[in-house]
Amino acid sequence: MGKEKDLDSLSGPWTGLSIQDGIRISERINLRIRQGQISGTGNDKDGEFEFSGFYTRRNHRVMITRRYNWTTEPTQEGVGIAYDYDGAWDGQMISGRWSPRLNPGYGGPFEMWPDTEEDRKELSINFDEVEMKLP
Repeated sequence: MGKEKDLDSLSGPWTGLSIQDGIRISERINLRIRQGQISGTGNDKDGEFEFSGFYTRRNHRVMITRRYNWTTEPTQEGVGIAYDYDGAWDGQMISGRWSPRLNPGYGGPFEMWPDTEEDRKELSINFDEVEMKLP
């Protein structure tokens, strides 16, 4: 994508992707980012969740805790369990590794990026360029 963006200016809709047991899970996220503090809500196939965390500008590190407040499980057993997201902002996306706080050996990679009209147009342009190069 284009130029590096300031994370503090990117509150709003985001899209995410995580890998769990080899399965890609897409996520819709709404983040609030202000002065290094990150909070928000989102949903995926497993339910609805909340985020809280922080961003350190000096080293671009992002630490977020995610907790489901509703799940697709009939027992609601997963509600309230903390999942830690340890990642970095590279100017385009946050990527890193997630794991349940009580089982840090389990988990997988994740990525999340701003879902803006500008980014969608840029992706569309890049995709069109790739298509034009194909025979």
